Amino acid sequence: MFRLATAAALAAFLVTGCQKQSFEMDQFYKMYGSGTQDAGEFIRQLADQKVYFGHQSVGNNILDGVQQWEEETGIDLSMELSRDFASVSQASFVHFMVGTNGDPRGKVDDFVTLVDQIPEEENVIAFFKFCYADFHESTDVDDLFVYFSEKMLHLKDKYTNINFLVSTVPAMAVQKGWRASAKKVLGRAPYGYLQNIKLFEFNRKILAEFDGILPVFDLAGIEVTRPDGTMETYRYKGSDYPCMPDYYASDYGHLNDFGARTVSYNLLAFLAEELK
Repeated sequence: MFRLATAAALAAFLVTGCQKQSFEMDQFYKMYGSGTQDAGEFIRQLADQKVYFGHQSVGNNILDGVQQWEEETGIDLSMELSRDFASVSQASFVHFMVGTNGDPRGKVDDFVTLVDQIPEEENVIAFFKFCYADFHESTDVDDLFVYFSEKMLHLKDKYTNINFLVSTVPAMAVQKGWRASAKKVLGRAPYGYLQNIKLFEFNRKILAEFDGILPVFDLAGIEVTRPDGTMETYRYKGSDYPCMPDYYASDYGHLNDFGARTVSYNLLAFLAEELK
């Protein structure tokens, strides 16, 4: 068994070792927009609008990326952290902590409650994102999606002055190297494998069911795509699944500076397009 684990680890190293592990800051993947030359215009456009964004820690990573673009372009997007929307009337981009990680239904309910505070303004965007930590290997994806979908469609019908968006769930990086190979030999799933499969089952439903109904920001699709346009994957029980490459990640779920830069550029481009 030791020999098998060693051989598997060596094979994993030979495969992953051939992949490029870092990229220059201007070589990021663009699902939306066309390049760095557009970033300032995206920020300028959003500064004249109103966006409400609910999130947890990965959202903070994304907003750190927005600050990178503000510094690079010299154009500021007026952002404020608050759950009291009446007190931030001058801010263009209001973000807030939504619910508690590990309780996805609670996040949906919290967002529904907070939407009622949004002033009756024209051309408002509101959305929230789940976290990878809201999913685990026993998550009932079908049940959660029905609950989420019903609530979002209810908001769409009730608040006709608000443009609601939907985001896919952020992806995870997964355990690699000899420890992951050894776990496979022993019939165990490396860290992140099962959790990632569940959240991508949920994401497939979002992309299919909301198509043509609400705009979808494919956060996970960005996170699993390398700057060269190829997808990072892992193999488990004969199937390939997407995951976040290590050079986007600061740990198994959060974004480093390069990952934050990549995702935030795409978010700015997506929002600017949706506000036209």
